[in-house]
Amino acid sequence: MKSFREFIKSDLTTKLLGDVRDLRIFNEADMQYRAAVHLDKEYFPDLYLTNQPTIPLGKTRGTIAAKPDIVIYHHKDGPKTAIELKCFLKYENPSVTQLADSVWRDVDKLQKFKSRYSNSKNAFAVVLVNLEKEAYEEIQTAFSRTNREDWMNHYLFIHVLNVFCDENGRKRPWYNDWSEQMNEWKQYFADE
Repeated sequence: MKSFREFIKSDLTTKLLGDVRDLRIFNEADMQYRAAVHLDKEYFPDLYLTNQPTIPLGKTRGTIAAKPDIVIYHHKDGPKTAIELKCFLKYENPSVTQLADSVWRDVDKLQKFKSRYSNSKNAFAVVLVNLEKEAYEEIQTAFSRTNREDWMNHYLFIHVLNVFCDENGRKRPWYNDWSEQMNEWKQYFADE
């Protein structure tokens, strides 16, 4: 069986992009649901998966309640992994700085999760964007290993999935059709 880290990196990311292509993901709630379905069905037969559980973060005074998007629990050992999901499909030419700041705010929750649950193995941030090549490269740089704090090493993994182009900057062959269909669907949704 693949490690959980490898499953997230290869299988889950591929499945989420497929869900986008098939118009199953329009926003972060859809992304959270689809991720939970894939994780629950395919990877966690003996663990518990919860969506947005309210969990205490912090060790002593100043403990706050937070809601990571997905938390994986072991029935005896408690929380093992937290996953934060961000979906930026609806934004036309988003500011890379604002996008990165939004993700780093969720990463702060993951840091508190790590300090509260010392037996947790890792945490993930999965970010879904629709960016042209230059902006995608810029956001990749923002999350590169050089911008990481010590606690993140071997614990936090950030995966940026781009609908517009793959990791080599090549436009996805299905992008134009998807974009047209997505624009047709947008008329049914109010701004969120």
